[in-house]
Amino acid sequence: MFNVLLLLELGDQSMEKSKKAQYKFTKEELRELLYDFNKEKGALPSDRPRKVSIWDETLRDGEQTPGVFLTLDEKIEIATFLDEIGTGKIAAGFPAISSGELEIVKGISNLGLNNSTILGIARPKESDIFACLKCDLDEIVLFMPISDLHLKIMNISKQEQIEMIQEAFDCAKGHGLKFNWVSEDGTRAKPEHLLKIQQLAIDNGASSIVLGDTVGILQTDTTIYLIEKMKKELKRWDRTKTQLGIHTHNDFGQAVANTLAAVYHGATLPHVCVNGYGERAGNASFEEVVTNLEGMGVSTGINLRKLTEMSHLVEEIFGLPLSAHKPIVGSNAFSHESGLHIHAIVSHPMAYEPINPAIVGQKRKFYLGKFSGSTSIINAIETKLKATNLNIPREIIKKILQDVKDLQEKSSKEERRRTFKEIKELVRNIQSGINDDEFFAIVQKYAKEYLKDSWVFKDK
Repeated sequence: MFNVLLLLELGDQSMEKSKKAQYKFTKEELRELLYDFNKEKGALPSDRPRKVSIWDETLRDGEQTPGVFLTLDEKIEIATFLDEIGTGKIAAGFPAISSGELEIVKGISNLGLNNSTILGIARPKESDIFACLKCDLDEIVLFMPISDLHLKIMNISKQEQIEMIQEAFDCAKGHGLKFNWVSEDGTRAKPEHLLKIQQLAIDNGASSIVLGDTVGILQTDTTIYLIEKMKKELKRWDRTKTQLGIHTHNDFGQAVANTLAAVYHGATLPHVCVNGYGERAGNASFEEVVTNLEGMGVSTGINLRKLTEMSHLVEEIFGLPLSAHKPIVGSNAFSHESGLHIHAIVSHPMAYEPINPAIVGQKRKFYLGKFSGSTSIINAIETKLKATNLNIPREIIKKILQDVKDLQEKSSKEERRRTFKEIKELVRNIQSGINDDEFFAIVQKYAKEYLKDSWVFKDK
């Protein structure tokens, strides 16, 4: 038996319709009662950007989430929604990896979207760039890992890499393509090599240079240090022509924080993925980044009221359930059970909520359970009932509330655990890849003569 959910939209749509609810404090009083350290002089850089363009990676990096595969129709549905809510750039895919991917990127490129620029990604190889050209793209993303480890793996020198990148820039420009440069694993590259390659991109007229924190190792302070280092040491850099982008991963839970730090210090192309999907622990969450930026006075061009709808759309298409505690869009993000919290919220929601849930397309929820305070819940229930023209005596409401609390206390935890295990197993099935038996069965099909006897499966 789970907590009983009492959905009360206090202060949101239902109250606006009923016109009956009044909070204890006015907006003017709240401004006096709640201090905002974010607005203190010196708390955030005074020269931080006032506007950014959101670069979405859901269709590219997001699709690399283990167990996820998107069809053309699914990518079109997501791309169309991203465009409708005001996304600046959409990385649609990697045309060179297969003919099917090329057709998908081409299909999205030819949608005729209103707000979003569609990007195809390419390694600094002529064949990759030509694959992007076949997709009718006007703008591409060139990327390559630049840390010493990756150079060793690729068996090339730093000079050879610079020459390879220059040839790719020449090829893109020669075919009339705008190009963005991403320094993959740039946060683990030697500083002089990172700066040399970023400078090369600037000198070749790149639309943007993007710092890639590919394995999520940055802290917010080191993010700021790197951004300021580039601003100081890169020459002939007009950031209105070559924007600064930031691409972070969430291996240590820092993706959103590092993205915000980069923006506050000059980055105007934050890379995000809806719901924070992506490889390993994922990327910076679209909905968290844009809500934070808008709250700090940085315009993103995104319709915030569509964020929850977008989140649920992508969640369903990806087939990966979100945590109830997911910030902004999770089912618990604006939910309350504590009696003390609910009592304060009845006075004004800002007591325990940083924003009105309606701003991001959410609804406030109250749960009746063990920690629900009687007086506050009764007041909340009465408020809700008045909005629906019901008039139930207070003594009856008290009896209802007590039975609900008693029911939860007596409920079996075993049933809850069984349900939890079933849910976890279903999620594992959704995410499952190819197991060893399936893999070696495929290997045996094509390479049986090369396998050792111990590796060859017996025919069934």
